[in-house]
Amino acid sequence: MKQFKDKFISGQPFIVQLLSLIPADIFERAVVETQADRYYKKMRAKDHFICLFYAVLTRNSSLREICKNMALIGRKLVYVGFKQLPCRSTLSDANRNRGNHFFAAIYTGLYLHYKVVLKTQLGDIGGEVDPALVELFDSTTITLFKDILKGAGRNPINGKKKGGIKAFTKMNLAEGVPDYICMKPAATNENTFLKVLNLPEGGIAVFDKGFNRYRYFDIWTQRNRFFVTRLKENAKYEIVAENNTDPFLDVMKDQHIILTYKENKVSRTVQLRLITYCDPITGERLQFLTNMMGHTALTIALLYKNRWVIEVLFKQIKQNFELKYFLSDSENGIKSQIWVALILNLLFTVLHRRIKEAEDFSTMVMVAAKNLTS
Repeated sequence: MKQFKDKFISGQPFIVQLLSLIPADIFERAVVETQADRYYKKMRAKDHFICLFYAVLTRNSSLREICKNMALIGRKLVYVGFKQLPCRSTLSDANRNRGNHFFAAIYTGLYLHYKVVLKTQLGDIGGEVDPALVELFDSTTITLFKDILKGAGRNPINGKKKGGIKAFTKMNLAEGVPDYICMKPAATNENTFLKVLNLPEGGIAVFDKGFNRYRYFDIWTQRNRFFVTRLKENAKYEIVAENNTDPFLDVMKDQHIILTYKENKVSRTVQLRLITYCDPITGERLQFLTNMMGHTALTIALLYKNRWVIEVLFKQIKQNFELKYFLSDSENGIKSQIWVALILNLLFTVLHRRIKEAEDFSTMVMVAAKNLTS
């Protein structure tokens, strides 16, 4: 906490100290860019954000609960510009109608503001690759209790299938928080995410085989973008060369292959590399597909092994912030609440990186939530 001493307001409640980590210009820019205060007279965008910020961190599960609590602590929030105590109908309307892109703009502003602070080493990739070049991406599904967004899987025998939202997420291995999020109905196929994925030149994408789309592998290879993924069981390929392997490194095979795929009913080929690796702990045989021809086979295996970091991120967000009970039954309100959870995760990640004590992340969030007005 020492590094943030000048930003924290002595004697103010902890919620005020947390909110002070969000620079005023980020709020102002988000309001202007998204026109978040247009047509709103009763609840300004900043008041709306503070209400959701409090609710998600303290796990308030209803609008009535939020309004009662905000009435009790409202005076303590005067310093951060909180002016309007909400009533249920006003807060409900704001959740439904104020665009969730306002909260997304705040997240983007905070990510760029704290980008340097977030730099760290999250995993072991052997030193051959710069972690700042590695982009992990995956998706996580958040189940909804109403059929608002189309859920994944088959319809149940009795009753309707629950709705769900799928958050496609990209995260830099050297940062540990998402740098890109795209929210879609849970039934959305993973392959559609590759259409909007912006991978920088020289970047290395690491992802599960559910995202495999051979056309993009071909395009990335031509444009100096790299990837590491798992080989699909039904992949069609021809082995054209074999590299020597070191059995002490658990690499069983290192092969150059020509993979065949169809695009618009036309057969095409792309030359790739196939690494067969034996997990020393489980004994499981894994096959990794990549276009990184000049790196060691062990580096390829370690890159994929570090994909688990993004799974830890999903678990951290779901465990520590309210994403089981939603404060709106509209798609817009649900997305707004998810953005606020992502903002809280980013702020606590910044604090976690800065404090000298090796405090557990979940313990830090829990203590803060129970002492917000202290």
